[in-house]
Amino acid sequence: MSRPDYSALPKILEQMNKEGGFTHSSLVRDDGFSIASAVSPGADRDIVAAVSGFISDSAERVRKELMLGDIRDISLRCTQGKAVFKKIGTSGKQALILAAVMPRGVRYHSRPIGKAATRIRRLLKY
Repeated sequence: MSRPDYSALPKILEQMNKEGGFTHSSLVRDDGFSIASAVSPGADRDIVAAVSGFISDSAERVRKELMLGDIRDISLRCTQGKAVFKKIGTSGKQALILAAVMPRGVRYHSRPIGKAATRIRRLLKY
């Protein structure tokens, strides 16, 4: 069995950023460990990874307490922009989180994030 080409992950994220008008994107494990990122100059990829893990953990607790089923994505809308966290994974494997940060003017983010998630799943065989 061959290993996935992990060097393709930043390219997938860069393409997603370009298509969606996003400023930062990261692929992280649900514990906050960064796997790949595509961030604008001056952004701290470690902060994006840590926040992604924290958001995932908090949302997982809410989901369990309220019996809401599986998490698909989390959106955080603020006055200066948005952050969207999409969970990628299947049972038996550690979940991955695809995080995208975008400026306020971005209206449609689902399609570029969904396309990137599909490409990542295929590459990593998730």
